[in-house]
Amino acid sequence: MSSSFALFDWLLLAISVYVLYAAIVGKGRLYSVENIKEGKQEEFKALSRKIYFFLGIAMIINSAASLMRSTFYAYQEVTPATDTASAVYEWVSTKSLGAFSFLTIPVLDITSYVALAITLGMIVLLVVKMRKFVDKDAQAKKSQGASCARGGCNTMPTSAFDFDEDEKKSN
Repeated sequence: MSSSFALFDWLLLAISVYVLYAAIVGKGRLYSVENIKEGKQEEFKALSRKIYFFLGIAMIINSAASLMRSTFYAYQEVTPATDTASAVYEWVSTKSLGAFSFLTIPVLDITSYVALAITLGMIVLLVVKMRKFVDKDAQAKKSQGASCARGGCNTMPTSAFDFDEDEKKSN
């Protein structure tokens, strides 16, 4: 494949290692979620660590399968084009796999697709669980408190709609 796909696979591998590291350590930017309900912080962190652990493993498997495919195989022209037939391209082994010869292109593709599906499923699960633990009213309360501190609890600008003041000033 092209080097841009390999670069993406390496980037995915780096991100997956970070996710797995954050799951093991229990610290990092992945845990900085605002407005968690009172008393639910520890439960949220424990559940997040479990999800991040399986998410990191699935991401590592996905990127490893893609990197192995690009390392051990190349998409090459097998039969050149003629006047009557077009060229035939196939995945060709570039290195001997030895005991790992069972890692064919279909096996690596299926592994990559299954790991990608698990990754997407874990991300959806994480979002759904986050919504369960986030206090939806806390953001509204926080923004209302900030506007009240500035001199009024009205969220709309009032001076644009106060026509009585203009009439009193002109009289």
